[in-house]
Amino acid sequence: MPEVKAKETKVDKKKLLKPDSRARKMVPKTSQNITKERLEEMLPRGSKHNVTDAILDMIANMENDTGLPQDMMEEEVLSYMFILKKVDRAKLSELINAVKYCNLKRNYSNEKSWSIVFPDKYARLKENGMQIDNHVSMYNKSALVQEIDKEMLIPVHLQYYPYMDHAIKKLYQLSKGHAAPNADGEPMTVSPMVQMLASKNLYDAVKPPEAASIDLTVSKSEEELSIQQQMADQLAQLVKTQKQQLEMGKSLDDVQKIGLTSFGDEEVIESEVI
Repeated sequence: MPEVKAKETKVDKKKLLKPDSRARKMVPKTSQNITKERLEEMLPRGSKHNVTDAILDMIANMENDTGLPQDMMEEEVLSYMFILKKVDRAKLSELINAVKYCNLKRNYSNEKSWSIVFPDKYARLKENGMQIDNHVSMYNKSALVQEIDKEMLIPVHLQYYPYMDHAIKKLYQLSKGHAAPNADGEPMTVSPMVQMLASKNLYDAVKPPEAASIDLTVSKSEEELSIQQQMADQLAQLVKTQKQQLEMGKSLDDVQKIGLTSFGDEEVIESEVI
């Protein structure tokens, strides 16, 4: 049977694009249907970024440049367009590169990710024997990258949630005394202590949430505190005055006649102790 040689095919960028009859521009052939008009609609209000054919070409080639799924990358770009308003003088092309870099970092080192996003710059630095770490570090700390990193941050309990089911099943098996088989495939058992610990951890993992308690601290208003302070000051003055009157020889009946003024909106009726 004759040997069949694989025919080399060259990717034609034009095949990745199709003309947009409305704008007469090249538009990526993707499920996101990213057109010039759609990009402009997604830009922050008041933004003056110019959507060019070069920008559309960058978006169309994100999968070719990074190896990451095209539809996912396009969705990321559209999702983070609002960041252009948060970072002063950020360009749309810079946002696209930052999205590529931040997604690559989830699988590669910072330097590897940077070299994929900026291959020409990386090759030039490498060829001239120049320091690359500084360029990578500065880019990793840039405002666009920092903002996208914050948006992409996933809590640990959500990131590893799929493993919870496996962990609970393993705890259940250990609580029943079943261990993994040995090298010969023979079933093994665990000690009563391991069963007890597994049962306790299993209970903690599956028990329903307890009723939450909320501590509320209710403080008095400034007006109430002011009235209360005035009342305390008057009572203190009253005690002092009564003491002085008794020392001067006045009768107890005269001393016991007291009166309080009104506070706030409520009137305190003067009274006489008899």
